[in-house]
Amino acid sequence: MRAVTRHGQRGAASLIVTMLLVFAMLIVVAYANRNVAVEARASANQYRSTQAFEAAEAGLEWVLAKLNDGTPIGDDCLPSSDPAAASFRDRQLRLGSAGFVAATWDNAGTPTPLRAACVRTDTGWSCNCPSTGAPTPAIAAGDATAPAFMVELSTGAKPGLIVATASGCTRSDTLCSATSSVGHESAARVEVMFGLLPGLRSAPAATLTARGNVDAGSGALGLHNTDPAAGSTAVDAGGNVSGNALRFSAPAGASLDGAIVAGDATLAGLAGERFFARWFGMDKATWMAQPAATRIACNGNCATVLADAVAAGARLLAIDGDVDLDGPISLGTSERPIVLASSGVLRLHGAVALRGVVAAASIDWQGTAAGALVQGAAISEGNYTGDAATDIVRDTAILARLQTGSGSFARVNGSWKDF
Repeated sequence: MRAVTRHGQRGAASLIVTMLLVFAMLIVVAYANRNVAVEARASANQYRSTQAFEAAEAGLEWVLAKLNDGTPIGDDCLPSSDPAAASFRDRQLRLGSAGFVAATWDNAGTPTPLRAACVRTDTGWSCNCPSTGAPTPAIAAGDATAPAFMVELSTGAKPGLIVATASGCTRSDTLCSATSSVGHESAARVEVMFGLLPGLRSAPAATLTARGNVDAGSGALGLHNTDPAAGSTAVDAGGNVSGNALRFSAPAGASLDGAIVAGDATLAGLAGERFFARWFGMDKATWMAQPAATRIACNGNCATVLADAVAAGARLLAIDGDVDLDGPISLGTSERPIVLASSGVLRLHGAVALRGVVAAASIDWQGTAAGALVQGAAISEGNYTGDAATDIVRDTAILARLQTGSGSFARVNGSWKDF
């Protein structure tokens, strides 16, 4: 038997120590790799979660922009030239006596809120805004991340308030209604309340309101206020009221003694911006800059530009400077009245028919023609002049529709929450 040398013993011990060290290093490497894997997974989850949350937030911004855009759209949420097409607001909301309520569709006998959805694909956003039924946006192929959102509107607790709920996700397979466990998918849900800033805050009590004088000359200007609840005031002026052939209508059985209010010191004492804000709830510059207002720029006769804007869905028309409007032209309807606001002089010629409210620095209406009409109310920050044999009719239903059904939606402070 060969004796084990001291040198051999030391070699065996070194081998054992080396193996132990290698094993310890493997354990350290494995543990470090595990931490890296856990961190990577956590990072992926956080990334997807953030994507889903931002998609939901994008849904809220998208639906707010759509509510303030009067352009008629198709089921793909894009502008449509179809005469029967309606705006996103008209699709998603219904106008009741107290304001907007969320629209529903008949889901096998169960009223179900309408929803709209958008999916981000390789070629861009694909959206679906059905007028009935559930949304069916294009589903992205494969397992790649495809952020999407689905939005639903519901009636608020008070008139003029709408609740918007947006669900965001990183895959659209479930229309963002649930979180998928495939590929670290994620979903988020946020909610906010929208309040309506009406296009007309307060209805004028008079048919024609002028801070200055009203001079109809020899024209047979007709001023009609037949709503008993509004009184019988046909014209309210801060200055004088004159005309050789003025015509008035009052509620049945009411006296015409109160049809003319001249020298209204309170009215005359209102500064320009306060005068405008009295009926619109904000100064003119702010009103014209609101999302739902359409800024119009035109030189000369603005009839074609205004007609095109109204046909494209505009209801709040804001014009910087003077406006010339030559008839024949008809803008607005009893169901979709307009507000025409000008920072300058509004010059009307002939058969101009406007259904809604006209407001300008001053109003001048010349030329006698059949069909010349303002059905709603007229407001002048200065004077009203002209010889047109036109009729201005205070229409309570039109004014109420402008108060409850026109204007811009905005976020209500403090109403945002997530789930």
